[in-house]
Amino acid sequence: MSTLPGLLRADLLKTRRTPFLLTHLLTPLIGAALFMAYYSISSASEGVKVMAFIQAVACAFPTLIGLLCAMAAEQEAAAGGFQGMLALPAARSTTYASKLLLLLGSSLGAVLLIFVLFSLGFAGMLGQDRHGILFYLTGAVILFASNILLYLVHFAVSLRFGRGVSIGIGITGSLLAALMLTGLGDILWPYIPFAWGGRFLSLLEIQHSGLRLPRAETGLASGISICTGATIAAGLLSMLWFNKWEGRSADN
Repeated sequence: MSTLPGLLRADLLKTRRTPFLLTHLLTPLIGAALFMAYYSISSASEGVKVMAFIQAVACAFPTLIGLLCAMAAEQEAAAGGFQGMLALPAARSTTYASKLLLLLGSSLGAVLLIFVLFSLGFAGMLGQDRHGILFYLTGAVILFASNILLYLVHFAVSLRFGRGVSIGIGITGSLLAALMLTGLGDILWPYIPFAWGGRFLSLLEIQHSGLRLPRAETGLASGISICTGATIAAGLLSMLWFNKWEGRSADN
């Protein structure tokens, strides 16, 4: 059970009596249904509707990440004050990786679900979609990958400081993500992790529409480089931190 697959299976079993997995299922279902209901009466063009959908999902993601990481951390806090993570006969890095893989795997599944549901509903129910399923699958993977850093940060923050701090940062991140979609973010967005998902998806939709923007103006190359480097660095640093962490003090 001390191997990574065994720990991951155990972590998954722990979520059965919690709203963790249910949240990952219901949020995409409700989100896609709300967009379908609104778009069924909206007179906006297809491109505007798709852009609004992907940007809204991207802006909501930081808040959801803060909430879900807090749920995962509080589950461990309630189960013996994190001793389920710290006292296992397994390497600290393996225990930490198991929790992160559960969070990231659930996230990828939820993102794929809402994008696929939107694609099927937009095309099948409303008959308006000409983007194709490949566009939405690509967008889902891009959104997931660009938010891995946020999971690393939020899970560490949730473990160290608790639920309130993680959720507060997530709400702030969602507001920043929305702000970075305006003209203010044209230069700053590659340096703001909360903005990566929304900006990458917006550029994907712009490219799909046939509009060609100069690469120097989009900041795409800088965004990809910074996102990749920062995510790798955060993964290593968070692993090193967890190896030295001894649990949260009682006053936290």
